[in-house]
Amino acid sequence: MKLGLLQRYLSGLGIASMFGGVTQTAGAPAATLSAAAPPDATWRLPPRVRELVQPTRVRGTIAAILIGTLTGMFLIAEWQSTIDVPTTASRPTVTGETIDRLESEQAQLKQQITDLRSKNAADQQAASKSQQAQTVFNTEIADQRAIAGTVPLQGDGVDLLLDDSASHPLLPSDPVDNYIVHEYQIRDAANVLWEAGAVGISVNGERFVNSTSVYCVGSTILINDTRTSPPYHILAVGDPARFRAALDDGNALRDIKSRVDRYGLIFQVVQSGSVSLPAFDGGIAMKHAVSAP
Repeated sequence: MKLGLLQRYLSGLGIASMFGGVTQTAGAPAATLSAAAPPDATWRLPPRVRELVQPTRVRGTIAAILIGTLTGMFLIAEWQSTIDVPTTASRPTVTGETIDRLESEQAQLKQQITDLRSKNAADQQAASKSQQAQTVFNTEIADQRAIAGTVPLQGDGVDLLLDDSASHPLLPSDPVDNYIVHEYQIRDAANVLWEAGAVGISVNGERFVNSTSVYCVGSTILINDTRTSPPYHILAVGDPARFRAALDDGNALRDIKSRVDRYGLIFQVVQSGSVSLPAFDGGIAMKHAVSAP
């Protein structure tokens, strides 16, 4: 029975013909064969060798080798298919997870770019406002420095000359003081120019500031504690037309104008146009003023 099953199995594999006339008779003993092999040249070989080269044994050996080979190939194919299936099945899952992760990272990077652009725009706007404020601040500082006299100043204005008289006293009783320039006359002329809108004044190279002093020691006039002498050039930066109108006002500078008429004192505008004032080069000492909070 087992031999018949094996023959049918080998027939299905295409190797049953290798067994030739090997059959099993129903009801007969398994060792009984349908026909005996005819005698051949192997009868001259020793019994042990002749047994090994019998056709039946050779065919059985070849069949066993083929069955083992085919079975091994089948098992290897099954094993490879068992390994490849999970890998092939998991590949779409891994790819999908990678795509999701990359898309998430891309979204985060885009959001970071948007946030950085917004911050950059805000910083630029703040910087622009800061620059505008800085420009306004610098302009105000420059204006205050010009008013304070700590920087040179140039612009339209006038050059007002005040000088001693070239005439001599007509009578011995006439005081000499009537023919010379006094410190208060310089202060009066400067005050008229300030009232007419002057933004800066200097006298003989001495810039007028809030602490400027003009006083007389004997016949010498000190301006900013610096000795000066006639002629006195009073330079003022501002509107020349307003300066002339203020100086020509009959109610202004009456003492100087009367001395011009009676004693020949020199008082006149010698230049109208661009003038330059030096910066104040002295120290500013505050005795009573303090910085505002």
